[in-house]
Amino acid sequence: MSQDLPPGVRLDLRSGPVMRATQASLRWGLRRLAGRHLLLDGLERVPAAGPLLVCSNHHSYLDPLLVGAFFPRDLHAMAKAELYRSPLLRALLVQCHCIPVRRGTGDRQALRGALAVLGRGGAVLLFPEGTRGHGEGLLPGTGGVGFLARRSGAAVLPCAVWGTERSLPRGGRMPRRGPIRLRFGDPFVPRAHSRPDIAEEVMRAIAALLPLRYRGRFG
Repeated sequence: MSQDLPPGVRLDLRSGPVMRATQASLRWGLRRLAGRHLLLDGLERVPAAGPLLVCSNHHSYLDPLLVGAFFPRDLHAMAKAELYRSPLLRALLVQCHCIPVRRGTGDRQALRGALAVLGRGGAVLLFPEGTRGHGEGLLPGTGGVGFLARRSGAAVLPCAVWGTERSLPRGGRMPRRGPIRLRFGDPFVPRAHSRPDIAEEVMRAIAALLPLRYRGRFG
C-alpha cells in the first residue's frame, strides 16, 4: 500500500529531525516578524489524538508556515504540486510531511495519502478554498474537503488566519512586519452528507472565527 501513497506521507506519525528543526526555525522567524502582535488563540481546543482535518482560510504563502509552526501535534499538509519542481524544496517538503496535490484534477493519489494518515489517527491540514484569496472574503470550499470528511469520518478543526495578507500579500517577495493572528475553533463532525454541503458547513465554521470583513458571503 505504501507504494501507492504520495511522497510526504509518514504513517508512523512521528516528526523527524528536519521537521522539528524547520518548525523551530519558523517559530523564531514568525515571532521576529510579528513581534508582540503574533496572537495565538485556541491551541487548547486541538485534540491531543485522533483523526483530524485541520481546515483553514488562505490569504498568503505564510499561512501554512504559521499553522505548521505552532500546531501542537504532528501534522501533514496538502501542498500544491508545483512546489515540488525544485529538487531542494521537494526534499524539504517531503521531510516536513507535505503531500503534493495536483489542483483541479481530483488528485486520487493525494486523497489516498490524506486518508491513510487520517486512518492512522493523524492530522491533515488543508485549505478548502483551494487557492489564496484576496483578503476581502472567503472563497467557496472545494469538494475535496467534503470527500475527506465523509470518507474518513474525521473531526474537522476549523482554523482562521489573518494579517498574513498584509505581511506577505499576493505578488510580495519579502515579508513585512505587522500583526498576525491564528485562531482555532472547536472540533466538530459535519452534519451534512453531500460533499458540497460539507464544504459549505466547513467554510461557515471557518468564517465564524474571522473578523466580519474577512467573511464575505459566509458572514
